Formats: sequence, C-alpha cells, structure tokens
Amino acid sequence: MKKFACLAILFALFQSAHAADWKMDPSASKLEFATTFEKTVAPGVFKEFDTRLHFDAAKPAGSRLDVTIKITSADMSSADINKEIAGAEWFDYALHPQAEFHSTDIVRSPAGPQSYIAHGTLTLKGVQQPVDVLFTWNATTDGAIMEGGFTVKRGQFNIGTGEWAVTEGKGAIGADVTVKFRVQLRKA
Repeated sequence: MKKFACLAILFALFQSAHAADWKMDPSASKLEFATTFEKTVAPGVFKEFDTRLHFDAAKPAGSRLDVTIKITSADMSSADINKEIAGAEWFDYALHPQAEFHSTDIVRSPAGPQSYIAHGTLTLKGVQQPVDVLFTWNATTDGAIMEGGFTVKRGQFNIGTGEWAVTEGKGAIGADVTVKFRVQLRKA
C-alpha cells in the first residue's frame, strides 16, 4: 500500500513537472465585455486585469487558471455610462472593486485540437457562480496566445438591479453579458 502511495505521488510530481507557469503580458492582452441596450451592442473593456496560468497543453489535467480583474477599470467609452456603472445598481466599485476567476480543472474541448475548457468559479460583486471558460491555445516562438470567452447572465451577479433589472422592452439592458479575451503569455 505504501509503495502504491509513493508511486502515485511520484507520478503526480512527474506530471506537474511538464506543466509551465505562465504570466500575462498586460500591454499585449485585452479583456472585453458586451451586452445590449435596446438590442444594440453595448461594448466595454476592462483595462486592468491579470492572468496567471499553470498549464501543459498536452496534458491539461492538473492545470490551473487564475484571473483577477480590476472592476474599477471598466470603460464603456462614455463618461456618463462609466459613472453609472460604478454605482451600487451596477458594479458597485465601492464595495466590490475586484472580480476573480479560479479554475477547478482544465480539460480538452471537442471544439478543436488546441481548444480547452477551464471549469471554475467567477466571483463578481460578492456573488460566486460556476463558469466554463472556452479557450484556444496557440504556442508562439516566445510564449503563447490564449483566446476565448464565455457568457454569463448579469442578473445572477446582481449587475443592473432596480429599474435596470428589466431585460425586455424599450430601454432594456440585455440579460446576457459576453466576455472575450486575448491574452499574450510568457513563461514565468
């Protein structure tokens, strides 16, 4: 029994030895979000976020993705809208200046040969929800590019409460928020 336990530990160490730690290049990375306002796309961007990845593309089991987003860096290209989304009905910067995603596991996706799914938990505005993040992995000569996205229901995170909770009709904000990213990574 002890031999089996030792072999299992050695195997786990060998497996994790091939995984690399990756750190984001902020100047070459982008995190965008979009919803709709009266059925017209309303895009935005988070200007400050950090992505850290422990990953082996050949063997994604045991890999880990951690993302921290400075919510206060949200920009929807309008001073009035940016002021509005800072309030308690939207992102509530005062109480929740940061969001986080932490994967629980990463698996290959049937979407393609370099496609993966990071299953994890998104914490936003004090609410935790399970989220699956689909991404592609493309190795480059000096690092890797990770691109992908996911969609969440804003109501699940109490984003857009009060009069903004309505998702249909004139003046309505869509229920879905699409998040897209392109992250340039280098080995840490």
